[in-house]
Amino acid sequence: MLTDLFSNAVLGNSLVAIFAGLVAQVVATHYGFIAPFSLSLLLLVVTSGIICCSWTENYGDVSGNVRLSSILQGIQVIRHDPKVLCLGLIQSLFEGSMYSFVLEWTPALTPDSQIGMKTVRENIPHGWIFASFMISVMLGSRIFKLLSKVYSVESFMRPIFGIAALSLIIPIIAPKNQSAIFVGFLVFECCVGLFWPAMGVLRSKYVPESTRATVMNIFRVPLNLIVIILLVQDLALPSVFCCCVVFLILCCAVQHRFSQLSTKCLEGEADSETCEGIRPV
Repeated sequence: MLTDLFSNAVLGNSLVAIFAGLVAQVVATHYGFIAPFSLSLLLLVVTSGIICCSWTENYGDVSGNVRLSSILQGIQVIRHDPKVLCLGLIQSLFEGSMYSFVLEWTPALTPDSQIGMKTVRENIPHGWIFASFMISVMLGSRIFKLLSKVYSVESFMRPIFGIAALSLIIPIIAPKNQSAIFVGFLVFECCVGLFWPAMGVLRSKYVPESTRATVMNIFRVPLNLIVIILLVQDLALPSVFCCCVVFLILCCAVQHRFSQLSTKCLEGEADSETCEGIRPV
C-alpha cells in the first residue's frame, strides 16, 4: 500500500540523515566546521560517478516540453477542486514553517555566555542535534504507519498540525530555556516525519496524475515567498516562530476543511464534480 511505501521511504531517508549527522559531528570535532562540507563534496563526486556508470537514463517522452497550457490546466484543477486547493495550501503553509525552522533552530538552541562585558554565543554540537532531529522524523514515520492502519490520513493529520503549532510556541514563551526548546523541536520534527508520508498519500489520492507535478509546483511559489519574506524582514527569533505557529494553526484549519470535503465525498453528500478524481490507495 502507498501508506507503507511512503512511510518506509521516510524511514530510509531518516536513517541516512542520522548517519550523516553523526559522521559530520565527528569530522567537525577533529578537523573543524569546514570539514563536513569537504566530506560532502567527496561523497557527491563518488555518488555522481556511480550514477553515471550504473544508471540508465529514463528519457520519458522526449517530445514533451513545458508549455503554458500545462500550467493553465493545473490552475483549472485548483479552481474546480477545493480538495486540491486545500492540499496545496497545507503544503505551502507547513513547508514554509518547516524551512523557516531549518534556518532558525541553530540560533534558537545556541545559549549566550557573558565573558567580561561581552555576550558570546556558545558552540553547540550541530551534528548530534541534527541526528536527534532525524531520529524524531524516523519515529514520526513509524507513528504514521501505525495510525494509518486505524484512522484515515485525512482525519488524524488535524491534531498533528495542532501539536506542531504547540511545539513551536516554546521558543516564544521561553526563549532562554534551551532544554525545553530542544524538546519542542524534537516534537516538531516528529510531526514532520508524519507530514511527508501523509502528503504523499493524499497527493496520490486526490491530485490527478496528469497535472500532479504542475499543481504542486504552483504551490511552491507561495511556499518560497513565505520563506523569502521572513528572511528579508530580518525578524527577531520569537517573531519568526510566531509566524510559524500562525501558519501551522492555519494548516490545522485547512486540514479540517479538507477532512470535511473528503468525508462528504465518501458519504455521497457532495456533488460529483467535487468528488471527481479520488483514487483508492
